[in-house]
Amino acid sequence: SFSQYNAARLYLNPAFSGTDSALLISTGYRNQWPKMSSPYQSFYFSADNYYHFMRAGFGFNYIQDYEMNGAFTKTRYEFNWSPHITLFHKRAVLKLGFQAAYCENKVDWSKLVYGDQIDPSHGFIHNTWEVPGRSKKSYADFTQGFLIYSNHYYGGVVVSHITEPDVGMISTSKLPIKLTIHSGANLFFKKDSLHRFTLSPNILFIDQPLNGDFNSTTGMIFLPGITAKYKWISLGLSFRSNDAFIVTAAFQNRFLRVGYSYDYTEFGLTNKTTGGSHEVHLTWYLRYRKKISKIKTLRLI
Repeated sequence: SFSQYNAARLYLNPAFSGTDSALLISTGYRNQWPKMSSPYQSFYFSADNYYHFMRAGFGFNYIQDYEMNGAFTKTRYEFNWSPHITLFHKRAVLKLGFQAAYCENKVDWSKLVYGDQIDPSHGFIHNTWEVPGRSKKSYADFTQGFLIYSNHYYGGVVVSHITEPDVGMISTSKLPIKLTIHSGANLFFKKDSLHRFTLSPNILFIDQPLNGDFNSTTGMIFLPGITAKYKWISLGLSFRSNDAFIVTAAFQNRFLRVGYSYDYTEFGLTNKTTGGSHEVHLTWYLRYRKKISKIKTLRLI
């Protein structure tokens, strides 16, 4: 779960493909709990653009996660298609997002330690009798997203892992359906005709129950926040339920966005134990159009 989820918008919702007035390229890195013995690291890359002759946006995502110091890695190649539908005499836009992904999970069994290798007096001195499972698991994954936005407001719903693919390395293990609901706004003051100051409240809700029960709190994330942007500088504060407070600072103009966020772990684990979480995102807005775009566009901060 990226703290700067608006900077990883195609990962948030495939319907964001082609909502900007430029070819948008984004990359990001997250280092979660660096003081722990095996921090969780994620790499992200995406590119998307709107094509007028098809009245749709196309996007590509690449996500790779490292767990247990590289003993377990997950890689996703995601392909997005999002048709553009105008509503209410072009006052609003409805985007449908379709995503097909090719995924790989890999295990390096040589980096794992088993209980039968441990001698109570001398430590790790024995060979294991455990039989490793498969080292790679490939599967297809599908996501459906909806997004509606106007000049100032936007919101969407995403259903991920629709087919509940089997991701098990040893036995069958279904990936549960994930429900995501998000909403936000870009608010301006009437007297600020140049839109130098922007206030952006956002809210994110994710539910991916491990037991298939959406009434359970297991796997549930609630993340409200607010960001204030003046000219090229923005500052944000948000809160992830039962986890951390998040502070974000970014530089953003019409060509580039560079953002850094820090998660201060507060609940369950302590920040002193985990070291918090660091996250960096870079976004490039290419082929910027000085003329008014033929479609209503949306740029997140």
